[in-house]
Amino acid sequence: MSRFFQNAGDSDSSDSDSILSVESDFSGDEQQQQQRAAGGAAGRFARAAYSSDEESDSDVKRVMKNPKEKHTDELVKLAADILKAARADEWQAVATNFDKMPSVVKKLKGLLRGESLPRTYIRSLVKLEDRTVKEGMSKEQLGKLSSHDARAFNKLKQRIRKHNKEYADAIAAYRENPVDSADEDAEPAAAADGSASESEDQAVPAAPTRAGRAVPADGSESESNDSYWDSDSSDESSSESEDDRQVGFARWLKKAPAKGDDAAKKTKKDRSQRSTPAPAPAPPAAEEESEDDGFTKVGKKPQKPKKPEVTAESLHEHLKAITDARGRKGTNKSETVAMLQTLLNVASNPLQKCKVLMALISAQFDESAGKSYMPVEQWNRAQTTINDLLAILEANPQLTIHETAEVHDDKTDAAYAGEPITLRGSIISFLDRLDDEFTRSLQAIDPHTPDYIERMRDSVPLYVTIARMQGYFERADLGDSLCRVVLRRIEHLYYRTDQVNMQVEAAAAALATSGASRLAPPGSSVEATIHRLCTFLYEHADPLLRIRAMLMHIFNHALHKRYYVARDLLLMSHIQEAAPQADVNTQVLYNRALAQLGLAAFRLGKIRESFEHTVELMSSNHQRELLAQGVGQQRTQQLSPAEEQLQRQRQLPFHININLELLECVFLTASMLIEIPSMAAANANPETRRSTTCRVFRRMLDFNERQVFLGPPENTRDHIMASAKALADGNWVASRDYIQAIKIWSLLPDCDDIKDMLASKIQIEALRTYLFTYSTQFESVGLDDLSAMFGLPRPKVYALLARMVYSGELQASLDEVSAVLVFSRANFEASSRLQQTALMLSNKATAFADVNERVFELKINGGQTPGDRQQGDRQQGGGGQGDRDGRPNYQRAGGNAGRDGQRNRKDGGAGGNRNGNANRNNRRGGGQRRGGRQ
Repeated sequence: MSRFFQNAGDSDSSDSDSILSVESDFSGDEQQQQQRAAGGAAGRFARAAYSSDEESDSDVKRVMKNPKEKHTDELVKLAADILKAARADEWQAVATNFDKMPSVVKKLKGLLRGESLPRTYIRSLVKLEDRTVKEGMSKEQLGKLSSHDARAFNKLKQRIRKHNKEYADAIAAYRENPVDSADEDAEPAAAADGSASESEDQAVPAAPTRAGRAVPADGSESESNDSYWDSDSSDESSSESEDDRQVGFARWLKKAPAKGDDAAKKTKKDRSQRSTPAPAPAPPAAEEESEDDGFTKVGKKPQKPKKPEVTAESLHEHLKAITDARGRKGTNKSETVAMLQTLLNVASNPLQKCKVLMALISAQFDESAGKSYMPVEQWNRAQTTINDLLAILEANPQLTIHETAEVHDDKTDAAYAGEPITLRGSIISFLDRLDDEFTRSLQAIDPHTPDYIERMRDSVPLYVTIARMQGYFERADLGDSLCRVVLRRIEHLYYRTDQVNMQVEAAAAALATSGASRLAPPGSSVEATIHRLCTFLYEHADPLLRIRAMLMHIFNHALHKRYYVARDLLLMSHIQEAAPQADVNTQVLYNRALAQLGLAAFRLGKIRESFEHTVELMSSNHQRELLAQGVGQQRTQQLSPAEEQLQRQRQLPFHININLELLECVFLTASMLIEIPSMAAANANPETRRSTTCRVFRRMLDFNERQVFLGPPENTRDHIMASAKALADGNWVASRDYIQAIKIWSLLPDCDDIKDMLASKIQIEALRTYLFTYSTQFESVGLDDLSAMFGLPRPKVYALLARMVYSGELQASLDEVSAVLVFSRANFEASSRLQQTALMLSNKATAFADVNERVFELKINGGQTPGDRQQGDRQQGGGGQGDRDGRPNYQRAGGNAGRDGQRNRKDGGAGGNRNGNANRNNRRGGGQRRGGRQ
C-alpha cells in the first residue's frame, strides 16, 4: 500500500520508521482490510466529486455569446493585459498583445456598424502612448530592462504614434473626459471570470493562504522555510492532531481557514519582523500587484542625495571636479550637463562663464557619443551654447581663447576685474564638430521626406555662427583658426548658385549681431566674396587647405558657366598631378570639379572638351563611389561592414549631389557626336587607324544593334542610341528629335539654348558622316545640295568643307566658281566597299594558306621545324642521322622517297642538297637520293 494514503502527517524520522515497520508486519488479511477501507474512502471522494460535477452541469446553463460580444470581450481582455504588462515593464508581452489587437479590431468594426469601439481599448492606446512617447525611458532605465524588452519598447515607441492617428478623434474625446481605470479593468474581469468563479465555489472551498500563497491543509512546510516562519512546537502538534483526524484523500482536500489561524500567523509575523517599520500604502495603480505579492519591503527608505551648494567662490572646485570626471566609466553624462547648467547660472563674471560654457559644450557633444548622429534638440542646444560663448567673447575683447595657451587654474576667478586673460581651448573644434554633426544628420535622414527640408532650415543659423566666428578670429588675429573657419564658410557657398547665396547672405546679415568681416564686407557680390576667401587661403593656408579651396573655386566657376576661368585655374595649379596622392575627401572634391567642368563645357557647346573631362569618370563603373554619392553593389568585391560604414560616412548630403543621370546623358551625347563620324571615316578609308574613341559608347551601340526587337525609346540611353543610329544613316531630323525628347535637359538652367545648340551640332556631324560614307561613290557634290539636304546656310557648309579639306579628313578640292566639292582620284583608287571587302578576304585567305603550310611542314618533319632539323644535322656532321623519329634510316629512305622528291621539286632543286652528307650516308642500293629535309 502506498504511503500517500496513510495517516502519518509528521515528517519525523522515528514516526516514518515505525510506519515502515508496521507495514512490513501486516498480514495479508489486515492489508486487504486496510485496502478496502482506503478504497472506500477514495470511492466516496470520487463519487462526491462526480456527483458535484453532475449537479454543477445540471444547474449552470451554458451562456451563448454572439460574435460581437465575443470580439468585444477579447479586445477588452487584450487591452487589460497590455496595461498590466506595461505597469510591470514587460514590453515584450505588450508588443505581442499589441500585434494581436488589429485583427480583433478589424473583425469588431465589421460587427459594430458605426458604433464606437470599447472605451477600454481607447484608454489602453492613450496610456500606451503616454508611457512610451511622452514619458519615455532614459538610457539608464532602458539599461535595467532585458534586451528583448528594450528592443520591444523601442519598436513600440516608433509604431504607437502612427497607429494612433487613425483614432485621433476618439483619443481626443477620451483625454477631455477620462474614466476611472479600475472600473474598466473590473468589468472585463467580472464578465470573463463570472461563470468560472461560481463553478469553483461549488466544487471546493477556498484554500487558506499564507502571505499570499497557497499551503497544504496541515500547515507543514519544508525545512528550508522553518526558519523564516519560525514555527513553534505547539503549532506543529496542533496541525498534527488535526491531520490525524482525517484519512485518505480527505487529508489533501482544501479547507476553510480557522479563525485562530490569523492570530497565530500575525504573532509569527510580528516575531519574525521585530524591528521592521510598517510598509507604505501601495498606489492605486499597483493595488492588484501588491495584493498578489504578499511580501513586505524591509529596510530604510532611500534618501535623496543632497545637492551641493554652489557659490561663485566654490565654482572653481566644482568645475574642476566635473572636468576630472569626464570620460570616466560610470559617469552620467546627462547629470553632468545638468550640473554644468547649474554652474552657469551661478557664474558671476565673464571669465567664469567662459570656462563653464567651454566645459558645457564638450559635455553636450559627449552626451550624443555612440549615436549615428546628434539629435536635433541636442544639436540646437549646442549651437545656442556656442553662440552664447561667442557673444561673451565679442563683448569682452580682453578675453581670448587659444589652443596653445597655458592652463588658467586660478581659484580667484570670482574676483576677476577685467584684466586680459588667454584661456586654453579650441573654439574652431567646437564649430567643426557642430558642422560635422549637421552633415551626419542630413546623411541619416531620408532626403525625400519633409524632415530633410525641415533640417535644411538649420543651415542658415549655422552659416551665421560660422560668419560670427570668422569675425572673432579676425579681430583676435588667430591665423590657423581663421583659415579653418574660412574653409568651412566656402564649403557652405561653393555648390550653390549666386541667386541662392544672395538669399543666404541676406538672411545671415539679418541674424548677425557682430561687426562686419574684412574678408567678406557687406554689400559685395557672392562671386567677389568667394574670390576674397579663396585668395586668403591661397596666401596663408596649408597646402591641403589651399588645394581644397582651389577645387571649390573651380567648381563654383564651372557651375556659373565660367568654363575658361575654371579650366585655366585647374591647368595652372597642376592639381591633377597632386590629386592621386591626396586624401579621399580631396579626391572626391577633384572628381566633382572635373564633372562640373564637363557640364560647363557642354553648356557652351564644347563637345570635345566636355568628353575629355568626363570620359575617365564615366568609363569607370564606380561613379557613385568616386563622387561620394552612394555605395554601389560590387559583384567581384565584397566590402566588410567597417569599410561599408566608412564609405557611408564619406557620402555627401543629397542636396550637394551632382545628378548622375544628367552627367551620363551629357557624356553619351558628346560620345555620339564624336564617335559616329569617326566610325564613318574608318569604314570609308581602310588605311585609317580603327581606334575606338569611347569604348563605353561603342559597347552600348553594339549591344543595341544585336537586339532582335527594339521598341520605342523609354529612358535616356534608349533615346541616345536611337539618335546615334539615325545619325549614322544620315537622318539628322530623326536624330535631333530623339535628342530633344530627353526630359533630363529641363534640369539645366538654359534648356532651350542647349537644345538649339544640339540641333546645330547634329546637323554638322550628319554632314560630316555623309561625306565620309559616300566619298568613294561621287566624283563631286554641290554645296547648294548639301545646304538644302542638311538645313545649313551655304557659308557654314563652305567653312565646314574647307576645314575638312585643310585638315586632311577629305581627299578633295573646293571649286569656288562653280560651288562644287570635287573628290580626288585617290578616293576611287580606294574603290568601293565591295572592293575593300574583297581585298580583305584575299588577305585573310593568304594568311590562312600560310598557316596551313606551316602545319603541314610540322606534320611531315615529326613535329620539328626546318630550322631545328638543320641544326641537328649540323651537329651530327657526316655521320648517320640516328633514329630521330623512332624508325631506322632504311625504313625512312624507301617509304618517303616519292614524298621527298615532291618537296625537292617544290623547293626548286636547291633544297635537295641542304643536307648532302646525310643523304649520302642513307643510300641503300639503287634507291633514289633523298631530299634535303627529313
